[in-house]
Amino acid sequence: MLKPGCAEGRPLRTISWEGIDTKFFERNSRLVTTLLDARFDDEVSRLGLEVFLGAFVEGDHWLLLMDLDGGLLPFSKQRVASSELKCVSLPASRVLIVENETCQHQLPDLPDTIAVLGAGFDLSWTENSLLDDKQVGYWGDIDTWGLKFLAQARRNIKHVQALLMNSELYEVHRDAAVGEPVVAGTDCPIGLTNSEQRLYQRLLNEPDGRLEQEYLPTQTIHQTLRDWAGVVT
Repeated sequence: MLKPGCAEGRPLRTISWEGIDTKFFERNSRLVTTLLDARFDDEVSRLGLEVFLGAFVEGDHWLLLMDLDGGLLPFSKQRVASSELKCVSLPASRVLIVENETCQHQLPDLPDTIAVLGAGFDLSWTENSLLDDKQVGYWGDIDTWGLKFLAQARRNIKHVQALLMNSELYEVHRDAAVGEPVVAGTDCPIGLTNSEQRLYQRLLNEPDGRLEQEYLPTQTIHQTLRDWAGVVT
Protein backbone atom coordinates (compact mmCIF):
# COMPACT_ATOMS: atom_id res chain seq x y z
CA MET A 1 0.00 0.00 0.00
CA LEU A 2 1.27 3.45 -0.89
CA LYS A 3 1.52 5.64 2.20
CA PRO A 4 3.69 8.50 3.50
CA GLY A 5 7.37 7.55 3.64
CA CYS A 6 6.94 4.06 2.21
CA ALA A 7 9.79 4.53 -0.30
CA GLU A 8 12.27 4.87 2.60
CA GLY A 9 14.68 7.00 0.59
CA ARG A 10 14.74 4.84 -2.56
CA PRO A 11 14.07 6.27 -6.04
CA LEU A 12 10.49 5.85 -7.25
CA ARG A 13 11.59 3.55 -10.06
CA THR A 14 12.87 0.99 -7.54
CA ILE A 15 9.52 0.58 -5.79
CA SER A 16 7.96 -2.75 -6.61
CA TRP A 17 4.31 -3.00 -5.58
CA GLU A 18 1.78 -5.63 -6.66
CA GLY A 19 4.01 -6.64 -9.57
CA ILE A 20 4.09 -3.14 -11.07
CA ASP A 21 6.85 -2.44 -13.58
CA THR A 22 9.67 -0.37 -12.02
CA LYS A 23 9.10 2.39 -14.59
CA PHE A 24 5.40 2.73 -13.72
CA PHE A 25 5.81 5.58 -11.26
CA GLU A 26 8.01 7.60 -13.61
CA ARG A 27 5.59 7.18 -16.50
CA ASN A 28 2.40 7.68 -14.50
CA SER A 29 3.39 10.07 -11.71
CA ARG A 30 0.50 12.42 -12.50
CA LEU A 31 -2.03 9.58 -12.29
CA VAL A 32 -0.55 8.28 -9.04
CA THR A 33 -0.55 11.80 -7.59
CA THR A 34 -4.21 12.31 -8.51
CA LEU A 35 -5.25 9.00 -6.96
CA LEU A 36 -3.31 9.64 -3.76
CA ASP A 37 -4.68 13.19 -3.56
CA ALA A 38 -8.19 11.74 -3.42
CA ARG A 39 -7.20 9.67 -0.42
CA PHE A 40 -4.95 12.16 1.38
CA ASP A 41 -6.80 15.46 0.82
CA ASP A 42 -4.44 16.88 -1.86
CA GLU A 43 -1.42 16.52 0.42
CA VAL A 44 0.54 14.75 -2.32
CA SER A 45 0.22 17.67 -4.75
CA ARG A 46 1.23 20.09 -2.01
CA LEU A 47 4.39 18.20 -1.06
CA GLY A 48 5.24 16.47 -4.33
CA LEU A 49 5.01 12.74 -4.97
CA GLU A 50 8.64 11.97 -4.08
CA VAL A 51 8.51 13.90 -0.82
CA PHE A 52 5.18 12.37 0.21
CA LEU A 53 6.40 8.82 -0.40
CA GLY A 54 9.83 9.55 1.07
CA ALA A 55 11.57 8.80 -2.22
CA PHE A 56 14.97 9.97 -3.40
CA VAL A 57 14.53 12.93 -5.75
CA GLU A 58 16.38 12.22 -8.97
CA GLY A 59 17.51 14.92 -11.38
CA ASP A 60 17.79 18.62 -10.71
CA HIS A 61 15.34 20.48 -8.53
CA TRP A 62 15.23 24.17 -9.39
CA LEU A 63 15.09 26.60 -6.49
CA LEU A 64 14.08 30.24 -6.57
CA LEU A 65 16.72 32.71 -5.39
CA MET A 66 15.72 36.24 -4.40
CA ASP A 67 18.17 39.08 -3.92
CA LEU A 68 16.71 40.82 -0.86
CA ASP A 69 19.59 43.29 -0.84
CA GLY A 70 19.06 44.42 -4.43
CA GLY A 71 22.73 44.47 -5.44
CA LEU A 72 24.05 40.94 -4.95
CA LEU A 73 22.77 39.08 -8.02
CA PRO A 74 22.33 40.10 -11.67
CA PHE A 75 18.56 39.56 -11.30
CA SER A 76 16.12 40.23 -8.48
CA LYS A 77 14.90 36.63 -8.90
CA GLN A 78 16.51 33.67 -10.63
CA ARG A 79 16.29 29.88 -10.60
CA VAL A 80 19.27 27.73 -9.74
CA ALA A 81 19.57 23.93 -9.67
CA SER A 82 19.91 22.64 -6.12
CA SER A 83 22.89 20.55 -7.24
CA GLU A 84 24.76 23.77 -8.08
CA LEU A 85 24.02 25.28 -4.67
CA LYS A 86 25.93 22.39 -3.12
CA CYS A 87 29.25 23.73 -4.33
CA VAL A 88 29.00 27.52 -4.63
CA SER A 89 29.25 30.32 -2.12
CA LEU A 90 26.34 32.72 -2.35
CA PRO A 91 27.50 36.36 -2.41
CA ALA A 92 25.82 37.31 0.87
CA SER A 93 26.61 37.04 4.55
CA ARG A 94 23.03 35.96 5.29
CA VAL A 95 21.00 33.17 3.67
CA LEU A 96 17.29 32.83 4.35
CA ILE A 97 15.78 29.42 3.52
CA VAL A 98 12.03 29.60 2.88
CA GLU A 99 9.96 26.45 2.56
CA ASN A 100 7.40 27.67 0.02
CA GLU A 101 7.57 30.01 -2.97
CA THR A 102 4.03 31.23 -2.37
CA CYS A 103 5.11 33.74 0.27
CA GLN A 104 7.82 35.44 -1.78
CA HIS A 105 5.77 38.64 -1.91
CA GLN A 106 5.90 38.81 1.92
CA LEU A 107 9.68 39.07 2.16
CA PRO A 108 11.10 42.48 3.06
CA ASP A 109 14.24 44.10 1.68
CA LEU A 110 17.19 42.93 3.79
CA PRO A 111 20.83 44.00 3.46
CA ASP A 112 23.41 41.42 2.41
CA THR A 113 20.76 38.69 2.25
CA ILE A 114 19.76 36.11 -0.36
CA ALA A 115 16.60 34.03 0.10
CA VAL A 116 16.33 30.48 -1.24
CA LEU A 117 12.70 29.51 -1.72
CA GLY A 118 10.81 26.33 -2.54
CA ALA A 119 13.29 23.76 -1.23
CA GLY A 120 10.73 21.63 0.59
CA PHE A 121 12.45 18.32 1.32
CA ASP A 122 15.28 19.02 -1.13
CA LEU A 123 17.75 20.31 1.41
CA SER A 124 20.77 18.26 0.37
CA TRP A 125 22.35 21.48 -0.92
CA THR A 126 22.60 22.70 2.69
CA GLU A 127 25.43 20.19 3.16
CA ASN A 128 27.58 22.87 1.49
CA SER A 129 30.41 23.71 3.92
CA LEU A 130 30.53 27.20 2.42
CA LEU A 131 27.41 27.97 4.48
CA ASP A 132 29.35 27.45 7.71
CA ASP A 133 30.46 31.07 7.97
CA LYS A 134 27.10 32.58 7.00
CA GLN A 135 24.12 33.56 9.13
CA VAL A 136 21.39 31.14 8.06
CA GLY A 137 17.69 31.34 8.90
CA TYR A 138 14.89 28.88 8.14
CA TRP A 139 11.24 29.85 7.78
CA GLY A 140 8.63 27.19 7.11
CA ASP A 141 5.02 26.34 7.84
CA ILE A 142 4.13 25.69 11.46
CA ASP A 143 3.15 22.06 10.96
CA THR A 144 4.84 18.69 11.30
CA TRP A 145 6.24 18.83 7.75
CA GLY A 146 7.67 22.30 8.26
CA LEU A 147 9.38 21.17 11.47
CA LYS A 148 10.66 18.03 9.74
CA PHE A 149 12.26 20.17 7.02
CA LEU A 150 13.72 22.47 9.68
CA ALA A 151 15.24 19.46 11.45
CA GLN A 152 16.85 18.29 8.22
CA ALA A 153 18.31 21.74 7.57
CA ARG A 154 19.70 21.87 11.11
CA ARG A 155 21.35 18.47 10.79
CA ASN A 156 23.33 19.97 7.91
CA ILE A 157 23.74 23.50 9.29
CA LYS A 158 24.09 23.31 13.06
CA HIS A 159 23.72 27.06 13.56
CA VAL A 160 20.55 27.57 11.48
CA GLN A 161 17.98 29.75 13.22
CA ALA A 162 14.27 28.92 13.09
CA LEU A 163 12.18 31.99 12.25
CA LEU A 164 8.44 32.45 12.72
CA MET A 165 8.06 28.82 13.81
CA ASN A 166 7.15 28.67 17.50
CA SER A 167 4.27 27.86 19.83
CA GLU A 168 3.66 31.49 20.73
CA LEU A 169 3.10 32.49 17.11
CA TYR A 170 0.87 29.47 16.54
CA GLU A 171 -1.21 30.39 19.59
CA VAL A 172 -1.68 34.01 18.51
CA HIS A 173 -2.74 33.09 14.97
CA ARG A 174 -4.35 29.70 15.48
CA ASP A 175 -7.65 31.05 14.10
CA ALA A 176 -5.92 30.87 10.68
CA ALA A 177 -4.74 27.29 11.24
CA VAL A 178 -6.25 24.33 9.40
CA GLY A 179 -6.08 20.57 9.75
CA GLU A 180 -3.01 18.65 8.60
CA PRO A 181 -4.42 15.64 6.72
CA VAL A 182 -1.15 13.69 6.73
CA VAL A 183 1.52 14.23 9.37
CA ALA A 184 5.25 13.86 8.78
CA GLY A 185 5.49 11.08 11.37
CA THR A 186 4.55 10.37 14.96
CA ASP A 187 8.15 10.58 16.21
CA CYS A 188 9.94 13.90 16.54
CA PRO A 189 12.62 14.33 13.86
CA ILE A 190 16.21 14.44 15.05
CA GLY A 191 17.52 18.00 14.96
CA LEU A 192 14.76 19.89 16.75
CA THR A 193 15.35 21.83 19.95
CA ASN A 194 13.39 20.93 23.09
CA SER A 195 10.83 23.67 22.49
CA GLU A 196 10.46 22.62 18.84
CA GLN A 197 9.95 19.01 19.92
CA ARG A 198 7.15 20.12 22.25
CA LEU A 199 5.59 22.10 19.41
CA TYR A 200 5.82 19.06 17.11
CA GLN A 201 4.05 16.86 19.67
CA ARG A 202 1.41 19.52 20.21
CA LEU A 203 0.67 19.81 16.51
CA LEU A 204 0.21 16.06 16.27
CA ASN A 205 -2.68 16.37 18.72
CA GLU A 206 -4.25 19.59 17.44
CA PRO A 207 -7.32 19.31 15.17
CA ASP A 208 -5.96 22.37 13.34
CA GLY A 209 -2.26 21.60 13.35
CA ARG A 210 -1.13 23.54 10.29
CA LEU A 211 -0.45 27.28 10.18
CA GLU A 212 0.82 28.05 6.70
CA GLN A 213 3.41 30.74 6.08
CA GLU A 214 1.29 32.88 3.80
CA TYR A 215 -1.37 33.39 6.48
CA LEU A 216 0.91 35.19 8.90
CA PRO A 217 0.55 39.00 9.02
CA THR A 218 3.05 40.72 6.75
CA GLN A 219 3.99 43.17 9.51
CA THR A 220 4.94 40.29 11.83
CA ILE A 221 7.01 38.65 9.10
CA HIS A 222 8.84 41.86 8.23
CA GLN A 223 9.64 42.72 11.85
CA THR A 224 10.92 39.23 12.68
CA LEU A 225 13.13 39.02 9.59
CA ARG A 226 14.48 42.53 10.10
CA ASP A 227 15.33 41.70 13.72
CA TRP A 228 17.11 38.54 12.51
CA ALA A 229 19.12 40.60 10.01
CA GLY A 230 19.89 43.29 12.59
CA VAL A 231 18.03 46.01 10.72
CA VAL A 232 17.22 49.00 12.91
CA THR A 233 13.83 50.56 12.10
